[in-house]
Amino acid sequence: MTTDRIEQAAGTQPLTTAVPVPAPTTEEAAEAAEADDANGVEQFTVEVLEQFPHDTNAFTQGLELYEGAFIESTGVSGESDLRLVDPATGAVLQKVLTPNDFFAEGVTRVGDQLIQLTWQNNVAFFWDVETFVLRDRVSYQGEGWGLCYDGDRLIMTDGQPALTFRDPVTFEETGRIDVTLDGQPVNALNELECVGDVVWANIWRTDLIVRIDPATGQVTGVVDASELDVDVAAAGEAVLNGIAWDESTQSFYITGKYWPTMFRVNFVPIQTG
Repeated sequence: MTTDRIEQAAGTQPLTTAVPVPAPTTEEAAEAAEADDANGVEQFTVEVLEQFPHDTNAFTQGLELYEGAFIESTGVSGESDLRLVDPATGAVLQKVLTPNDFFAEGVTRVGDQLIQLTWQNNVAFFWDVETFVLRDRVSYQGEGWGLCYDGDRLIMTDGQPALTFRDPVTFEETGRIDVTLDGQPVNALNELECVGDVVWANIWRTDLIVRIDPATGQVTGVVDASELDVDVAAAGEAVLNGIAWDESTQSFYITGKYWPTMFRVNFVPIQTG
């Protein structure tokens, strides 16, 4: 069901006209699901628990839940920002624009700081989590896409089929591992969420989320979120992107670029066989 669709996810730029991903036939989906299950790749669907408003002007690049509110990073050059959002209403409680009209990407919290990536500007910003005052900025090579913190190290994506590990203080690269599904590279890994000892990643321009073992780089699970009922105006760019884990309810929040809705969901295993 999912391997072929992930392999079709291509491109290295997070803002472009999306190429529709053709849906597999029922027979193809069944065959792929059986193959994935045989290889130990767990299949999930989404169970919607609640729905909340989301700002349709937000080109969501990073999402995180912190003390009952969302930290959200939004993209597009000249419009990128870092914002604090009320989950219940979608209202922006606090916001700061990204310096120099940079194109912002993923964001994560490390202690009392927020670390925000930029796409092709080769800069990461370090913000105070309470005041949104810029504390520091560091340079890095390559593109910035998704970012999360596992409690020990930063885990980052750059559009390539890999996870990059970085020091949370210096932002220096400490390692890198290729990401594969059934032995094939997985491209377009976008927004990330570290939960326990796994990483969840959006696959850009698809309605799929993958679960990655950062120790091996192997995809161990695939979430099909195509059942979400979303009515968007900017159809070409309004794709799934944004994952936040809620420890208190043991559930996920997910949304997309320019989406009018934030969903609280469970990832429910699909029974096969």
